[in-house]
Amino acid sequence: MFVTFIIISLLIKESLLLRIVRVAVPSYKVRGQPAQLDCDYELGGDILYSVKWYRDNEEFYRYMPKYDPPKHAYKLDGIKVDLSKSDDRKVLLHPVTLKSTGQFRCEVSAEAPSFASAAGEGRMEVIYLPREGPRITGNQQENNRRGDSMFLNCTSGRSYPAAVLSWDIDGEKVTDPALLVEYPPIQHQHGLVSTALGLHVPTGRTMQVRCTARVAPSWREGSEAVVGNSQLADSKEAMLLVKSSCGVSTLNIMLLTLSFALLLSSLIQLET
Repeated sequence: MFVTFIIISLLIKESLLLRIVRVAVPSYKVRGQPAQLDCDYELGGDILYSVKWYRDNEEFYRYMPKYDPPKHAYKLDGIKVDLSKSDDRKVLLHPVTLKSTGQFRCEVSAEAPSFASAAGEGRMEVIYLPREGPRITGNQQENNRRGDSMFLNCTSGRSYPAAVLSWDIDGEKVTDPALLVEYPPIQHQHGLVSTALGLHVPTGRTMQVRCTARVAPSWREGSEAVVGNSQLADSKEAMLLVKSSCGVSTLNIMLLTLSFALLLSSLIQLET
């Protein structure tokens, strides 16, 4: 009986303490979008003193109900608070930039006599998506030199973070390092990055190749190509015809056939 009384007393005491119920920070946001940070708490028997938000241990927002106005935003690079849509339980950042990325922490404090405090945190990454899908191109000089295989390049658009590229042949992911050629990422202005990945594909049969670019878990786009037995053609289209350097192209055969037919027709007319 005494033990039960102690347990009930502890549970009642714990229910009266200030505690964080939930801190919600979006894992990923696209540059230019708004980002809402939520901080749900229970005061128990305490009185709220303040709610403070930090990014990488630097304060950028404070809510104190005893002040007029109760809301105040501090200048911090990459942080723009919309005070009209922020309160003690949420903060709206709009718009977010690449510099908004960081570890966000909500800290809730109580008045005297407890002076209790509780905190919760989460990390947000701001990403920049490419304006176009990956581009498949061919190295004609390399293809002419190598008769047993074709060489293709896949280049991503500028993004942040860098896009992760992968190749598929006829629906199967290419994992053989002997077929893949990795290049160092290319740095651009404003911290943007583009990446490239080469692929050796054997000649002699028709196959479908696909290059896929991934930027964080939230974005993926691919370009596809059909590899056959004719000249290589570059294109930015999502679907394009890429042809190997060996053999005679179908178009050339059609042109030769048409020319021969015209020549034969002219000779027949001369004889008549």
